[in-house]
Amino acid sequence: MPLYEYYCSNCKSRFELLVSHRHANDVVCMKCHSEKVRRLLSLFALAHGSGDDGSYEYDDTAPSMSGCACGSGDCGCH
Repeated sequence: MPLYEYYCSNCKSRFELLVSHRHANDVVCMKCHSEKVRRLLSLFALAHGSGDDGSYEYDDTAPSMSGCACGSGDCGCH
């Protein structure tokens, strides 16, 4: 199951949730139980090559998305 990040416009909280793709848009806030929740865009960790054992080395210096999904704050999350 994918890990999705959500934002609640009611209580202004952010949370992550493991949920099937089929129900990814049917989520309520974990804190206040509001239905005013939207899924945020997330960046994935960057992987460098593959080791002999099939493992990956992850780059933890990859930029994180600390702002909102719209980039300018116009969506009301700031």
